[in-house]
Amino acid sequence: MSNMDYFYDSQIRRYLLQLIRAFSFFEVQATDSNGNTIQRRVPVRYADPSRMVAQIMKGNSENILNSAPMMSLGITALKQDPTMRHAPGYVDRRQVAEREYNAVTGAYTQNQGNLYTIERHMPVPYIMTTQLDIWTTNTTNKLELLEQLLVIFNPNIQIQSNDNPLDWTSVFEIELTDVNWSNRGIPAGTDTTIEYATLTFDNTVFINPPAKVQRQKIIQQIVTNIHSVTDVQDLNFEFDRYYDFFANINEDSRLIVTPNDLEIIVSNGTLELVNSADEGQSWSDLIEMKGDISSSSRVELNLRNDIEDRSELVYGTVAFTGDDTILNFTVDTDTLPSDTLDPVRVIDPNNFTPDNTDGVRYLLVNNDILANTTASNVWNTTAKVGNILEYDSNTWSVAFTTSSNTEYVSSSISGTQFKWTGSEWLDSYQGQYRAGYFRLIL
Repeated sequence: MSNMDYFYDSQIRRYLLQLIRAFSFFEVQATDSNGNTIQRRVPVRYADPSRMVAQIMKGNSENILNSAPMMSLGITALKQDPTMRHAPGYVDRRQVAEREYNAVTGAYTQNQGNLYTIERHMPVPYIMTTQLDIWTTNTTNKLELLEQLLVIFNPNIQIQSNDNPLDWTSVFEIELTDVNWSNRGIPAGTDTTIEYATLTFDNTVFINPPAKVQRQKIIQQIVTNIHSVTDVQDLNFEFDRYYDFFANINEDSRLIVTPNDLEIIVSNGTLELVNSADEGQSWSDLIEMKGDISSSSRVELNLRNDIEDRSELVYGTVAFTGDDTILNFTVDTDTLPSDTLDPVRVIDPNNFTPDNTDGVRYLLVNNDILANTTASNVWNTTAKVGNILEYDSNTWSVAFTTSSNTEYVSSSISGTQFKWTGSEWLDSYQGQYRAGYFRLIL
């Protein structure tokens, strides 16, 4: 039989601390020096009964007044609970994703960090019997404490021992099994002023063996740059600069490899998963590779044409729908690019009566405003689709025509943001994203 490595996780100690905390907020009434009625919290101390007896029976303890009211808690028995035993050899495996940590700022980012596989072995169930001794100097204090305590247990309550989401034994039960109204079994030396009541509890607890934690190193994406040369001499290879081997060679194409090479279509608050032939694919198959969707799950969209350029990333939360090929998508507007132009209303100039108010702006779609037409008489100007008209000083004028720069503008009615690509206005983030330009973060 091989030796087992040493481990200690203070599990029983944590159970005791939680039990002591559970009984630490009870009070009794007292009178202060001014004759006012006040509430005084009753302290709880850990003490194995045998230790308490030994301490009280020491020669010097008989000359010291015992402090009361107070409560002491100790373990009297610990035995396995066969009724809670289940599949002792079972191992549960979970995939966990942590947030990316920025060592420079010392804070976690919104991006996905390392992935881990957690192997949890079946814990061993125990019934831990504890004894709560209530020390009082008068019957009134005793009744006050018992009444507060006894009403809670009917017959048990549940307590969470820790906040670790991966600990499947963090919740345990406390069951009141016996009440001893007056316990003279605890010697009090020559002090006859202390009265003891004892409550006995059975606590269903679990002792966990160590879990196995493994960091996942699955390749999620491969980007391959493909170059073309006619002669090996064209490479200008320098042995002392091998790391910069391809620095001065033009890229002919780029191959991006992701799981199943899937793409997404972002439209009207949904994400449709498709293959290269625009055929609907199952989100469940992709999600299964990474974990499971939760309230914090997000999708990252890269708005740039260069996959290595991450200067424009848009995020949004996701949720399942009734269609396995489609997820609901709620964009985080704070991650959208900042507008470079003032807000507009999107209208068809041939079917719209303008609001002749200074500062009003319209983005034209569908039709141009041609000379010598009804529209030109209404607007008193000419303009093309994609132009932005602005009213100022009783005149409509073209405020935006074309630009070689990327521009962003939002609708003052719907809030939809549009992007000027150099030739046309498009939705700033809706559209089809090729493999590698989106990322599911669970």
